[in-house]
Amino acid sequence: MKKLSSLAIILFGCCLISSVPALAYPQVFPAPAINGPSGIVRIPSADVIPYKNFNIGADFGAKFLPSFTSSESAVYYKMNLGTFHGVELGIVGGTEKDSGKIREGVFVNMKLSLSTGEEPYPMLLAIGIENLFSYTQTDVYMVATKYLKQGPRLTFGFLADFPDNKFRPLGIAGVELPLADTFFFTSDLLAGETLFQVNAGARIYFTPIFCLNISTLNVFDNADAKDSRSALVGFSWANPF
Repeated sequence: MKKLSSLAIILFGCCLISSVPALAYPQVFPAPAINGPSGIVRIPSADVIPYKNFNIGADFGAKFLPSFTSSESAVYYKMNLGTFHGVELGIVGGTEKDSGKIREGVFVNMKLSLSTGEEPYPMLLAIGIENLFSYTQTDVYMVATKYLKQGPRLTFGFLADFPDNKFRPLGIAGVELPLADTFFFTSDLLAGETLFQVNAGARIYFTPIFCLNISTLNVFDNADAKDSRSALVGFSWANPF
């Protein structure tokens, strides 16, 4: 079942990419993923906020239990700052995974760019850590992001977390499709030996630095996913002050 789901996602993505006309990737400011760092829906990308810039964001919605029998509130809030050239430092807070209560305190995210990406269609590379100072949710990653001449932006790489103090490697991949200068379709997945999760969403940019985010986590409601099935609406705003 998982293999069929993966194949369907890949085929769907290929069809979308082939249907997008050739255009340059719109010039917009990197927006944060649900978990905080600049990224797609759930996974980080290799984009890093430029030096002396910052963004803030928040997502609001609900986590649904199996068969949509009940739900609990879901809130995420985050901020990222370009602290040095090629370095992104951020914080993320929100509700606890298994309750609708706001957790006490925030976690720290850090990302280091390993490439300059000054060419017209760059291949970016970055390493980072999410949820630093968490006892159960810390993970590390290495990702590459490729800008294509046809318009889409592809992200792929490796993420590892530590459930029950055991190292668990996961593959991650995602795509951002600019269907218009101000409208993006986004989707990503996490996959491992015991975990599979697909996420999808959209971003609507009102200006190059302000966007509305619509996100769905764990679309297929897999019981072994990192996140509960959730529907969220939020925003990202760069340099608002």
